[in-house]
Amino acid sequence: MLRGRVRPRRGGGFATWICYRILPPAGEVLIITCRLQSMAGISLTPRRKVFRRSRARSTMFLLPAWFAPTSSLRVAFHRARGAVIGDNVEIGYLVILDNLYPEKVIIEKGATVAARSTILAHDEALSYTFAGPERVAVTRVCEGAFIGVHCVVLPGIRIGRSAIVAAGSVVTSDVPDHGRVAGVPARPLPFSTEKHRADVNADSR
Repeated sequence: MLRGRVRPRRGGGFATWICYRILPPAGEVLIITCRLQSMAGISLTPRRKVFRRSRARSTMFLLPAWFAPTSSLRVAFHRARGAVIGDNVEIGYLVILDNLYPEKVIIEKGATVAARSTILAHDEALSYTFAGPERVAVTRVCEGAFIGVHCVVLPGIRIGRSAIVAAGSVVTSDVPDHGRVAGVPARPLPFSTEKHRADVNADSR
């Protein structure tokens, strides 16, 4: 049984209507996509085939990546989806590393992404409103950074080394190394301790 819907996009024929809006098993998505392109007289290129295979892989490992009982397993499943994740990374339950472009999400060693946070690598707002193209950009969480629960990091953002994003924040701009941000949208917080200032000065030498 097919569920979902197919949404047209400006400037495209029937074959460019977005097949991933249909949510059957991954194999059926590939078959349906081929049929749509065949009906429109457009051949599948190798690049599109590879893209759809990676999309199927991302979908296949999504639920295990959300619900696996240990952080190390969740990291392994997110890697299987295509996300680039370093050593000693902690990932909480129900963390979303971009459902469509997980390979554009980079999490460096020692970073933490707490439960129910979302790290995006694409933005379809303009596409959905017929105001422009979809935006896809690499989003990077640098070494030792900490993202609290229920945060959202928008596409193309860099979370700096040892930075902290407070719980519930929406990050719309880059966070500098050792930065502390909170709020919607996330704004810098003042340094709270002399020790933090000393750490920053030591790293800058």
